[in-house]
Amino acid sequence: MTVSSVADGAPAAALEARLVLLEQRLADLNAALCAPRADAVEQAAAGLQEALAGAVDHFQRAARQGGVPPPLRRRLALASGEVAAQREALARATAA
Repeated sequence: MTVSSVADGAPAAALEARLVLLEQRLADLNAALCAPRADAVEQAAAGLQEALAGAVDHFQRAARQGGVPPPLRRRLALASGEVAAQREALARATAA
C-alpha cells in the first residue's frame, strides 16, 4: 500500500469494515451480558477480542503507510474505550 492508495479510499474502506466488525462484536457482547448465558458471553468475548486485534493491526499498518482518516481514528478510540470499560465492569462483577 502506498500513500497514494491511502488517498483513493480503498484502505479507508478496509479500516471502516474492521471498525464496523469491532463495533458489532462489542454490541454482541453487550447483548450476551444482558441474557446471562456463560457460553454466549464467552463466545461474544472471544469474537470481540479477535475483532479488536484485527482492527488494531489494520489501523497500525495504515498509520505507518500513509495515515488514518481522523473520523475513523476517533471511532477506534471510542470503541477501544468501550472495550476497556466492559473489561473493567466484567472484572468487578466477577470479583463480587
